[in-house]
Formats: sequence, structure tokens, C-alpha cells
Amino acid sequence: MAGHADTIEFRKATPRDAVAIGGLHVASWRETYAGLLPGELLDALSAEARAAMWSEVLSDPVTYAGTAVFVADSAGTIVGFGACGGQRDAVLARRGFHAEVGAFYILRSHQRQGLGRSLMNLMARHLLGHGWTAATLWVLRENGPARQFYEKLGGAIIGEREENQFGVSLSEVAYGWTDLSSVVRQ
Repeated sequence: MAGHADTIEFRKATPRDAVAIGGLHVASWRETYAGLLPGELLDALSAEARAAMWSEVLSDPVTYAGTAVFVADSAGTIVGFGACGGQRDAVLARRGFHAEVGAFYILRSHQRQGLGRSLMNLMARHLLGHGWTAATLWVLRENGPARQFYEKLGGAIIGEREENQFGVSLSEVAYGWTDLSSVVRQ
């Protein structure tokens, strides 16, 4: 790994990380979805509101489908995070995908350095350790770079949906892994 990757510490997030995760969540949405989502929606995102949400999740993971959050920390600055836990989509759960990655973001400045692969590996190990062998994640259909990344990790498209969030219609595809140990081996 080149660049920043040699100074990255991967660890499980704590409630003390909520403010940093909230800020990164908003910053990465603005980077990733510029041109894909309306600018006024991205401008209206609140780091404080996201921090409050992550504080709740990190303080009471059981209430949030057993969600675990992992971060990539570069000298005290969180530059990426992923959240995983039990499947919230009943249809996907009935199809045998009992776990999900509910959030996965890395600042553009730290992409293409192996951080994403390392975070996905960490989440896959966590899910496998809890007996969940198959997982999914949803991604915007138009997010080509993310889709290529998930396909390189062996994810296969297993579903599609149109969802109305923030007053905007979003086209999403679900990627699934029927054997998370394949992600760990990569």
C-alpha cells in the first residue's frame, strides 16, 4: 500500500468517535454524490445530525441490529468507516442474507490505497464471528467506482430498488456475498 495507508490504524469505533464519523459521513456524501444527487440536498446535510445518529448507534448497538462500526484512523483523524450488522431488509433476510453493510465511506483523498479492502475484510471477519456468513449492501446505481470495488471483492448484484429519501427518488442496487469468507481471503 502506498501513500497514507502505512499510517492507518483500523479499529472498532467507540461513542467518542461519533462526531468525527458524522463529519466524515457528510463530507464523503458531498464528494461521492456531487452530480448524482441534488446540490441543495447535499448542502443541507448536517454533520451534527449525523454525529447524533452515530452516537446513538455506537452507544446502543443492540437496538440497531447489532451494528458494529469500524474506522480507518490516520494519526487521530478518521478517514474512512464502515458499519455492519444484522440484515434490516426482510426480503434479503428470507433469501439467506442475514447480515448487511449499512454504511461504507472513505474520503476520496484516501481511496485506492487498500483502506476499503481492509475495512471490508474487518467487517466480514466481524460478521463471520457472529455466525453471519452472507451479507448485502445497497449502493446508488450511478456510483460506478463503488460498484466496481464491490464487484472486485466478489459481490454480485442480487436486487434493485427505487427508494424515496430526502424527497429524491434513488435508484439502488444490492450487492450480495453468499460466503463472506471469500472477502476475508482477498
